[in-house]
Amino acid sequence: MFRAVILCVMLAAMVLPSGAAPLEADRLQQKLETVREETGLVALGAVVADADGNILGLAVAGERVKGSRDAVQPGDAWHIGSNTKMLTALLYGRLVEQGKASWGATLPELLPDLADEMGPAWNDVTIEQLLSHRSGLAANPGMMWFLTSRASSDPVETQRTKLAKGFLAKPPDGEIGTFTYSNLGYIIAGAAIDRIAAQQGYENYEALFLSTLVPEGESWGFGPPQDGLEGHTKNLFGWLKGQGKGLNADNPAALAPAGTLHVPLAAHARFLSQFLRPDAIYGKLKTPYPDSASDYALGWGIGHHDTLGKYYRHAGSNTIWLSHVTLLPERGLVIIVNTNQYSEQAGEAMHELAVELAEDLRAAD
Repeated sequence: MFRAVILCVMLAAMVLPSGAAPLEADRLQQKLETVREETGLVALGAVVADADGNILGLAVAGERVKGSRDAVQPGDAWHIGSNTKMLTALLYGRLVEQGKASWGATLPELLPDLADEMGPAWNDVTIEQLLSHRSGLAANPGMMWFLTSRASSDPVETQRTKLAKGFLAKPPDGEIGTFTYSNLGYIIAGAAIDRIAAQQGYENYEALFLSTLVPEGESWGFGPPQDGLEGHTKNLFGWLKGQGKGLNADNPAALAPAGTLHVPLAAHARFLSQFLRPDAIYGKLKTPYPDSASDYALGWGIGHHDTLGKYYRHAGSNTIWLSHVTLLPERGLVIIVNTNQYSEQAGEAMHELAVELAEDLRAAD
């Protein structure tokens, strides 16, 4: 089954205090229990952190697998789908800091071994255009790739190279410079990072990411979590069913740079809190691209509210998980809400929960 990775808008008119006090634990837990019961979600988790990475509130509710009576735990990992994208962009930014990569690099420069086989239209497409969904690439590699690549015995870096070689030999699917949300663009950015990783002695993008970007011992990983929670989807009879931990429980592994990460709530929130701190790389990643008229940067959607000011948000799903993240820079807050199933109802419930968390933080000020 095709597992689409999607971008959703989750933020409403939320007014938050700066220096917010911790959320009351019992109230937060009851709020999650109520939302889960009203919507029929299998499991639900939420966390709020400040700019220093302090956890202001964290709660989980429900079952790891529907019908198992095995309660979700605070330390369980959740699949975050396309919320991987901002971290792929960050990994590239760190490589720029180290002098291993450069902003403005073009596709022939990023993939020099494929340059002679690229169509001329790709000559000036840059890493920023890949990371901002303005490269002219299609949204996805295609249904056949999704159906067949999970079983591939080729290394993921080989699969990404094959995709890059095939798509870049053809004219762009869309207009270069126009926004088209593209998992394929991020896969090809991952292929570029594969080459930089190899130069540094790492096997591929995944090895470089886990070895250099995120802290050890915090249960970051690619693919479905191998312990604890499972993602859910409906079977032929319309019943929600856990999808296990195997190949069919996620998108193909080669899609990793576009969205196959899993991570526990607290570790995720602490890491994202870095985006709230003054740093040239974080500033670059949060700058609208190509100009201030855009509502997307490099892995982040952008919005503005008269009272709230600027906010950044993203969401990800492989159709069996759903994760929403929001940064509120003027309030110094990160809000993450996750569930282990996907539906429009789930998205609405998570949106409403995020608003309620914001209201609780305002009341606690």
